[in-house]
Formats: sequence, C-alpha cells, structure tokens
Amino acid sequence: MRDNTFKISYSRINTYLFCPHKYKMVYIENQYIPLNADISFGLSVHRILEHYYKTGSYTYESLSDSFNLNWESSGYQTPQDVYVYYLRAQKLLKDFWETFGRHKPKNILTEKRFEANIGQYQFIGIIDRIDEYEDGTRELVDYKTHKTMWSQQAVDNDLQLSLYCYACKTALGFVPEKIAIYFLSHNTKIYTQRDEDKIKQAVDLSLNISDKITAEEFTPDISKCKICDFRNSCIHSSAKDKEGTK
Repeated sequence: MRDNTFKISYSRINTYLFCPHKYKMVYIENQYIPLNADISFGLSVHRILEHYYKTGSYTYESLSDSFNLNWESSGYQTPQDVYVYYLRAQKLLKDFWETFGRHKPKNILTEKRFEANIGQYQFIGIIDRIDEYEDGTRELVDYKTHKTMWSQQAVDNDLQLSLYCYACKTALGFVPEKIAIYFLSHNTKIYTQRDEDKIKQAVDLSLNISDKITAEEFTPDISKCKICDFRNSCIHSSAKDKEGTK
C-alpha cells in the first residue's frame, strides 16, 4: 500500500511502537480512545498556556483570564472529578506563573504547527513552545501534564524531542540551543541535548516504522494488553477476559 495522503507524526510512531495493531485500530479503523479526565486536563492546560502566550501580556490576571476562557469540563466522570482537576490546574498554573510565567526569554512561537519531510513521507506535528533569550539562543519546550516526572535518562532518550529538533532545523530553519521538557505538575524543567547521531537515529526509526505501516504490518504485541486502552475490545487482547469480567 502506498498512500500519498499518509503522514508521519510522533503520535502515530509512538502508537505503532506500543503495538502495531493498536495503530491499526486508532488510525485506520478510527476506534479512537474516549475522552477521559487526564486527556481533558492536558488539553485544557495546553490551550490555556497557548492563549496566555498569544496575549503577549505576561500578567497573572492574563493567565487567569486564559484559564477561565479555555478550561474544558468534558471527559470527567463526576462533578467532583471536575472540581479536583480544576483545583489542580489552578495550583499548577499559579506555580508556573510564579516560576516561569514572568520569565525573561521572549516567546516567539507557541503551539507551532510544522511540516517536514522524512524520506518520502511528510512529517507533521505541533511544538508547544519556543523561546528566545537576549543573546539570541532559542529554547524548545515540550509540556507534560501527567503526575509522573521522568528521569534525566528518559528525557535524554525521548523520541519526540529528537524528532522536534529535526523539525526545527528542516522546517523552521534553526537549531535550538536549549531543549527541555517542562513537567507542569512538578513545576520543573529538565534540560537535555540532541546531537546529530541521536536525531538521525530517530529519523531512521521513523522512516522504518512508516515503511511498515504502508506495508500494512500490524502484528499485535500482546505483551502490552494489560495497559492498553483497548484491552476489553481488541480481538487480540490477552487481558480481555480478566478485565472484562470486572
């Protein structure tokens, strides 16, 4: 199968790495994961920060206005859940503003969409934020809203950052001197670096996976069934019977 409309993204690559059959279910059969509390929370925080930076007014009042305009209550099971996550978001954003919201670097891009090429494939994505310091150095920032903060090793090996560094160079025309993941729930940035070899490895991996996708290689990885969103509906699930009886 050669589909000229097929496009690579980090999300597609990551889904295929988790399980090729899950990729098929999500991106070919359109069996999308229902909106839940964590997904809704992450979307809200991303939209709030996007709106905040686009206002150009880095005040706490501006951040509060962005919060009120962009908070989304869909995806939560109960009103109590909405309230708990709402308070969590309030604290997260207050901590963010006190530490980074008045930061000196100038924000030059936020939620920046890009299109690049990886081999014969089009690579697309959205970069959360790019800042520029007074000396001209630029910083690539990716947000994470989950409660778990990664180790330095995990950040150093993050595939998404490697691919986004590639996109900065090939699609946006610059190489970021600083690269960080901002773990919002911990109000902590973890910095990392990417050399040419690391980026090339990520590009080669993405090209290989894209070839497998277009060749329709969707062999299930049943070792991941217990932590898969489709464990109760996938025909290949090894965890379906156990989980389905609960």
